[in-house]
Amino acid sequence: MGFITGNPPLTRPDSTFAVPTEIKYGIGKVGNLAIDLQLAPDLAERTRLAVFTDAGVAAAGLLDIVRQAFAETEHAIVAVIADTPPESDAVFVKQAAAQLKEQDVSLIIALGGGSVMDTAKIAAVMAAYGGEAHEYEGGFMVPGPITPIIAIPTTVGTGSEVTLAAVVKDAVQRRKLTIASPFLFPRMAVLDPAMVATLPAKLVAWTGFDALTHAIEAYSCVEREPISAALALGAIELIADNLEAAVQESGPTEARAKMQYAATMAAMAFSNSPVGAVHAIAHSVGALFGVHHGLSNAIALPFVMAFNLPAVAAHYAAIARALGVTPDGQSTDELAEAAIAAVRDLKQRCGVPMQYREVGVPTDADTAAAITDLTLEDICLSFNPVKAERDEILALVTRTL
Repeated sequence: MGFITGNPPLTRPDSTFAVPTEIKYGIGKVGNLAIDLQLAPDLAERTRLAVFTDAGVAAAGLLDIVRQAFAETEHAIVAVIADTPPESDAVFVKQAAAQLKEQDVSLIIALGGGSVMDTAKIAAVMAAYGGEAHEYEGGFMVPGPITPIIAIPTTVGTGSEVTLAAVVKDAVQRRKLTIASPFLFPRMAVLDPAMVATLPAKLVAWTGFDALTHAIEAYSCVEREPISAALALGAIELIADNLEAAVQESGPTEARAKMQYAATMAAMAFSNSPVGAVHAIAHSVGALFGVHHGLSNAIALPFVMAFNLPAVAAHYAAIARALGVTPDGQSTDELAEAAIAAVRDLKQRCGVPMQYREVGVPTDADTAAAITDLTLEDICLSFNPVKAERDEILALVTRTL
């Protein structure tokens, strides 16, 4: 019997694992990006580039590195969308799509965190097929291929560089739109430690917990399977060993580089074994109150783990081992409880708030009800290992406030 997993039974009689994105890693990879594109037969002739990024990334000088990479090449940067908001919305995405179409862009560079990469994905869909973002909501609603995307993550959590999903805010309805399609996988992901060297400590913590949430939910969801489970456990171990050091020390450190790998591995896992109630709650809180997605996940994570524990104690026991908990004769249930305690302890060591009230979310009954209603509508909830009625979800949400 496996020491880590306990050799659990196969629970999916039919499954497919796919991550078509090519992944490149190395310090200085972004500066040499033009060479990699020239060596790719399907990308070499795509020379009209659009770059998506945000103000913080640009201010850190990372956009300049991309510009310099193409300065003396046949590639031309014909559009720069440099003001992507932290919580990108459908209106901004539509404006970006218009720029892509107007400039006849043939290749997209997405330089940033989740909002930047998701904006690039959905803008590419709308540039190709028109319409509004909400028309593509759900799974498999994108009708065909889009302009290829080169994703360069500048955080250590989102994982959008290797996923088939994108999330954007509907500011009018105050809800998140989730779009999932195999056509949304980026063509290439570039993991360059220089891109996360100056990431502020709190964003390392928040996005690192985003990755941890991806891994824990993928490992314990109803659609888990062995390949994604292995990636999830590997990501959890990397995060447990490196997140605190990555928070404490800036620069292109080994800890931050390993966190990049962990984020990508966790995203590969959840692209094939989806996330659950943590994300459903986090999407809802983000839509209503603008809380950073990684931070929102971090706050909800231990509460949802406790909620799910009766159904997935054996899975949490494996997660405890990946988190570095020494069994010492503990039972499966005791190890599962230890996994939740280890998550809370890591949050404390990384300076992450414990409840939503600490980041300005109201705690009244109306707020709890509004979050609950959106949570129940979120597609992620359908993959949660515990199925619950509204009053149970309301009680869970209330505990997070």
